[in-house]
Amino acid sequence: MKYLLVIFIYFSVAINYAQEVDSISLQKIKDEQVLAIERWEAQLKSARERQDLYTEMLILPRLIQSKIADFGDNTSAYENIIHLKKLIEDNPNSRALKFIEADFNMLMGMLLRDQFKLDESLDHFKKATVFSKRDGNFEIYRDASNHVGEILSMQGKNEEAIIYFNKLEKTGVPSEFEDADEMVYLTRVYQFKAEHFLRNDELDSTLYYARKSLYDGASTNMMSNRYGLMATAFLDLNREMDSTIYFANKSLSLALDIGAEREEIYGHDLLRQVYQKKGDFKLAYFHFDKFYELQQRQRSYDNALKIGSLNIAQEQERAQFQQALANERLSNQRIIIWIVTCGLLLLIIGLYYIFNRLKLIRKQNKIIEQEKLRAEQSERYKEQFLANMSHEIRTPMNAISGMINAITRRNHPKYQDVYLDAMKISLDNLLVIINDVLDLSKIESGNLEISQVNMSFHDVIEHVKSILKYKAEEKGIVLKSSIQDNFPKVIIGDPVRLNQILMNLVGNAIKFTDSGFVEINLSYENDEIKVSISDSGIGISQDQLKTIFDSFKQGSNISKSNYGGTGLGLSITKQLIELQNGKIWAESVLGKGSTFFFELPLMISQDSNDVQSAFSDSQLVELGKELKGLHVLIAEDNEFNIMVVKDDLNWYIPEIDIKVVENGKLAVEAFSNNEYDLILMDVQMPELNGYEATKAIRKLEKETKTPIIAMTASLLKNQIDKCYKAGMDAYIPKPYKPEELIRTLHDVIQNNQ
Repeated sequence: MKYLLVIFIYFSVAINYAQEVDSISLQKIKDEQVLAIERWEAQLKSARERQDLYTEMLILPRLIQSKIADFGDNTSAYENIIHLKKLIEDNPNSRALKFIEADFNMLMGMLLRDQFKLDESLDHFKKATVFSKRDGNFEIYRDASNHVGEILSMQGKNEEAIIYFNKLEKTGVPSEFEDADEMVYLTRVYQFKAEHFLRNDELDSTLYYARKSLYDGASTNMMSNRYGLMATAFLDLNREMDSTIYFANKSLSLALDIGAEREEIYGHDLLRQVYQKKGDFKLAYFHFDKFYELQQRQRSYDNALKIGSLNIAQEQERAQFQQALANERLSNQRIIIWIVTCGLLLLIIGLYYIFNRLKLIRKQNKIIEQEKLRAEQSERYKEQFLANMSHEIRTPMNAISGMINAITRRNHPKYQDVYLDAMKISLDNLLVIINDVLDLSKIESGNLEISQVNMSFHDVIEHVKSILKYKAEEKGIVLKSSIQDNFPKVIIGDPVRLNQILMNLVGNAIKFTDSGFVEINLSYENDEIKVSISDSGIGISQDQLKTIFDSFKQGSNISKSNYGGTGLGLSITKQLIELQNGKIWAESVLGKGSTFFFELPLMISQDSNDVQSAFSDSQLVELGKELKGLHVLIAEDNEFNIMVVKDDLNWYIPEIDIKVVENGKLAVEAFSNNEYDLILMDVQMPELNGYEATKAIRKLEKETKTPIIAMTASLLKNQIDKCYKAGMDAYIPKPYKPEELIRTLHDVIQNNQ
């Protein structure tokens, strides 16, 4: 027991000694900063007495930098820089200019920014980037170029700011700075980018770029700022309070290491707020007390004259502290030496272990970061490929689909029906494959949206049966359906995705059934809709049932040469059902058939009148009569697509007046010379694309806004969003159905009246 007490006393003394040493180290840093200010002031006074203008102009930027960085004394610093500005204006040929132009513009930009004189600040930061590149001053170039983006962000020019930061990130370190550290440069860009997103309350993006900005090669005060940035984002998100505490403590610790009071104040303020939110008022009060004490202390550094008196008081306090420490050391000298020696030995061993672990972690983090960058780049390539593939395939498909519709609705030899039906079915199959690939991409990226509208489940079933009946009749299969008596007439859901689910499941059942039947059954139990699709086909083995919903998987008894298919249909179907909080499963007996079940927790609609349903051809004709005499401008560079859309418009809309141009530039010219009721705008065209043409037209408009509808084969979400952002009112996908064309025109015209 006696020995345990001695050990406890040893360690208590050691901990107190370590805290005292840290306090002395921090005080030493602050003293050195005060002495540096005094030295610059003394040299400045001497230069003025000698009337040495050259030296005075060289010293002023150093003095201003120390006042801003070490004490936040912007008031005194601003007085100094105004004086320096007058010296530069009065002595434009001084040889000192070459050495201080970059520093002067950088400091002036910072001080004007803090006064929210943003336009003037931006001008100085831009000049600083030019002079720093000339002088080869990488640090000023790095900071000034990022401050340009910061000012754009503070001005609310968010799009310009993001474009500018992306350009800095993509361009990297300019060739003028061959020896510069690329990661120091990039992480600085990431820091400013994170601050931009924080300024705009985009907190997830703030966290992403704040994490990317963490780099061991950065300066200590930069790392303190970046950890503070992450803590602020977590705090504003009001989640993961432990992460807020962790990063705030990291920021505070680094600030304490270098005696950076502004960062220290920021760290205490963050910890005050998070502990207050957690209800730990004891710790919240502790950090508030530190925050208030430091804030009051910093205000005492308003100018250089106050530094001297403050230094005297600090020297007296330090002398008293050192005397007390000396007395304590005399009484415990042997014990302290023994404890410190053991502690140092353990510390060296611990530091060696930590150093090796950190070295390994940094290496692993670099590998992870490289793999992440590769994955992000691969995702961008995939998205661009899908967009290009969709456009290039859908464009000719639109012409083919439109021409089939045109022939079908006109008088034609009866024997051609079988060929037209075959072409239509083949085209639909191809479109299903393309849509499956695009939908899989949307699901993976989280961009697939599920709509909630009134719909008739029965109408969707009948629509699926009408499309697939030709396939069933061709194979001699009976396609039938049965609906439970209590099944609701109108429900709230997504008819497009429901149609896609049923097309996949019923289409598969027909594909893998050579004779017999395919039956769709609907039932309603316990507020859930249950659907089953049964067939008398080839069946699936029990082993294959476990993987049947995986991408690119088909049963081992299925020959691709006989049945074809991508293996994506069931995977997408499963994901579409799960996105609606439903579930799907299958039961099967090999050689006797299969049954696929799915359940959806859809709500019953109270309004049975408002139901989305397909329009018949005669209804479209009636709808087209309401658009009689429409004056339409079509901007399209594909002659076959022009032929199709003109034929559809002339067929359904009486006395329609159509003007066709081949590119966006001609569309803008045509609009400026004539008035149109509506514009159909292709997106990808030569000279001027659809987005640019729409923006140009919107600028030409005065009071009346002309409806513009995009006709696009690019259906990824970002492509559609781009249409609306450019100023378009709606879009029609290629290939389109006549119903989509006429209804969209009708809705847009009605909304515009």
